[in-house]
Amino acid sequence: MAEIVKNPPQLQPVALPEAEILLFGRGRVNFAWNFTRKAPFWFLYCNPEPGACLEFSGSRICPGAGEIILIPPGTPFRSSCLQPFEHLYIHFTAGRPYSQVKPEVIIMDSSVAGTLLDRIFQDDAPPATAVYGLLFSVLAAIPESCFTAEDREFDDRIQRAMGMINRGASNMKMCTAVGMSISNFQRRFKQETGISPRRYAMQLRLEKARCALAYSDDEISAIAENCGFADRYAFSKAFKKYTGVSPAKYRMQNKS
Repeated sequence: MAEIVKNPPQLQPVALPEAEILLFGRGRVNFAWNFTRKAPFWFLYCNPEPGACLEFSGSRICPGAGEIILIPPGTPFRSSCLQPFEHLYIHFTAGRPYSQVKPEVIIMDSSVAGTLLDRIFQDDAPPATAVYGLLFSVLAAIPESCFTAEDREFDDRIQRAMGMINRGASNMKMCTAVGMSISNFQRRFKQETGISPRRYAMQLRLEKARCALAYSDDEISAIAENCGFADRYAFSKAFKKYTGVSPAKYRMQNKS
């Protein structure tokens, strides 16, 4: 007969780390997957077939089919495409303790995600619970050796502001929400991320546009509008400065 515990121990509530997905999608990658990045947010990639390559700190990494690539903020890397492949990407922010992860490329076996990857790849519109489930499963599997021993405290107010920027909040609204003056917020934001809030917002918009050009058939003018640009000319100018090529050329390279 099973023993009944009359007074079970009380467990302390566990606070989940703050995480917000900025961009998520899937698509077929062609040879235009060739860029250099050092972003203030995280990248998570997973491809069910080989073809992707990353260069980091003098080393070349070519993940196998199904392996998960995790790239923390501030990690300089270059991507290239050896052959076309299916691609899953998640750009996201993550709060403590993940602000302590070293800036280096992390490769994981797909087993850390259980059946979530299969569900996400097979479902045309995977639910947010599956995508966030994948994200937290991967974060939980980061080895202890990937965390820095330095006691670096990331300002949680800036973490919240990064999510608000992704949702289109103004500086004034963010400052009110996090209890900071505009000048202090701008200074602190740059200290934490390496770039200004304005540049961070622009980078998010251009990453969204880059993915839309590569993986959708939307008109370039529609992409410009959806990403918050006044017109196609302003979008083309900003996109070329960011990637080195025009939106039309980038799409042509990716679709060829």
